[in-house]
Amino acid sequence: MENTVDLEKTVTKLDTEPTEAHVQNKHEHVFTDGGAKAWLTVFGGFCALFSTFGWSNAIGVFQDYYETHQLAHLSSSTIGWIASLQLFILFFCGIIVGRLFDALGPHLLLPVGAVLEVLGLMMTSICHTYGQILVCQGLIAPIGASLVFYTAVASIPTHFHKKRGLAMGIASSGSSLGGTIFPIMVLRLTQQTSFGWTMRACAFLILGLLTISCLTITSNAKHSGFNMIRPSDLVRHFGDIHFSILAAGFTFTFWGLFIPFDFITSSARHFNIDTDMATYLVSILNGVSIVSRISMGFVADKLGRYNVNTAGITLAGIVVFVLWMPSTGLAPYIVFAVFYGFSSGTFISLGPACCAQISEVKDIGTRVGLMFAVGSIGSLTGIPICGAIIGDGTSRQRWLGTMAFAGAMILIGSFFTGLGRVKKVGFDPRKIF
Repeated sequence: MENTVDLEKTVTKLDTEPTEAHVQNKHEHVFTDGGAKAWLTVFGGFCALFSTFGWSNAIGVFQDYYETHQLAHLSSSTIGWIASLQLFILFFCGIIVGRLFDALGPHLLLPVGAVLEVLGLMMTSICHTYGQILVCQGLIAPIGASLVFYTAVASIPTHFHKKRGLAMGIASSGSSLGGTIFPIMVLRLTQQTSFGWTMRACAFLILGLLTISCLTITSNAKHSGFNMIRPSDLVRHFGDIHFSILAAGFTFTFWGLFIPFDFITSSARHFNIDTDMATYLVSILNGVSIVSRISMGFVADKLGRYNVNTAGITLAGIVVFVLWMPSTGLAPYIVFAVFYGFSSGTFISLGPACCAQISEVKDIGTRVGLMFAVGSIGSLTGIPICGAIIGDGTSRQRWLGTMAFAGAMILIGSFFTGLGRVKKVGFDPRKIF
């Protein structure tokens, strides 16, 4: 009799509390949380994010290079559209790629994306004018990168449930490592050889890594098969208030998140910091982020992905105001790069994990793509806005305005992310979510 009562209570609890575990049982999805296929997918995701988001994390070195070489006759704001368009295309294409992943799985999307990204970078190696670079580096390459990026990010959560934060952290650390290596690689190669061969060397490295991704990434979800993408299939997700709040948090965070990545080198040179050391700041920022993404992914599985993600974004915004704005020398710039790299590193790894936490498995690809696509509005406009604020780069007050804009947008993003957590589980800080 007691067993019957306990069973009735359990059934009632499952019917009234739509937890992630309930979603798993409802759709008969089994998370392996390990095994060869699952961890190979994480490894393939690491290589994929190294080659896609890691390449985008190196935007600062290109902003500085173009300003002092073939595009020196153009303003910072105009040149900034290359990096801005690159980030926008990478993220906005998720509105289509996520839906394609849910329908088709990874096996077609990965090789097509790899070919397009490498082709775009190879074509950039022979570009000389602003328009050519904008099309090849800012449009063709990121379309391919988007196919790879979203496929990798959406595949990993289909294998993991309890260890999802750790798995996503390990994979996303690939983007940090890419953002560490590519700036040094570009700096050294452009000093020793031509810009063309520099881009070709980077493209060949990316080709090798994406080949590994194509061979190792698998999906553990059932895919529905291709069908026409209707606007209603995408819009309906915004009817979920929890998803809408998280998407708002992404958008505001994206408005400010990439500004230090893009302008830390140029701002350091404004204060007469050596050009080589200024370029290394991008690598330091991304290098520290490797530690953050893995460690905070592990911590998030214990303390809650929303909790840790909100804390990381908040700290990143504070660091911009407290450390970047007053910095005028190499030492404080290094301190800022370390703290910002660590705090901002949680966002990219835990953002998709938070989205998966409030989504059904069959919708993870679509929702992650939608969330990044909405956020891409911020990445498209944030860098050019700051380029316009900076002007010719000679005024300290204008640099301070750019830094204040970045910090404010990040903090607004953290507010919405925290609001999503409160909306879901309330104000009690002891609740793990």
